[in-house]
Amino acid sequence: MAEKGLTEAVRLFEEKMAQGKYSEAAKIKEDHSIPADMLQNSVEKEYLRLLKLGEHSIAADLARDYALPGDLAKAAAERSFRRKVDHEHYKAAAEYAKKFDLPPEMTREAAVQAYNKSIDYGLPKNAAEIAIQFDLPEDMRIAAAEKAFMAFFDSGLYNKALKVAQKYGLSEDLVREAQTKARGRG
Repeated sequence: MAEKGLTEAVRLFEEKMAQGKYSEAAKIKEDHSIPADMLQNSVEKEYLRLLKLGEHSIAADLARDYALPGDLAKAAAERSFRRKVDHEHYKAAAEYAKKFDLPPEMTREAAVQAYNKSIDYGLPKNAAEIAIQFDLPEDMRIAAAEKAFMAFFDSGLYNKALKVAQKYGLSEDLVREAQTKARGRG
């Protein structure tokens, strides 16, 4: 009798998987403690279908979540990464590369582009955050933070300039200058 229940649970799982209802399929797997090897064929079939549709991110998630053999998750993740870069979603690409443990040079490539894009759009504080998040060189973090500091300072937003100087470890001279202006002594 238990065999029949398990067979029915596998059938339901496959049905939900084919419908693209992955969270429902996962719940069925968990609720019925279905062994992963019983689900591998349906997951691989859905993985291949998703690749044909160009849904590389979802395919990568499935491959990772269901431990498909080989480098299927990484292959789909690399395709998704490239698409994100091609569409200039650099920060998302860098985060994605980290999430799927893609080669460090891929993460760095996208992070540097995200940093540069933030600088180009006049968002130096965002660029400084990207430099920290993705361990970019110290001089990039400092350059972006100094630009953010000067933008606040030149606008008379001395407390914000002070916070930037302190948060990003800018020189003591800049910290002192912002503190003096913030107190109204300058």
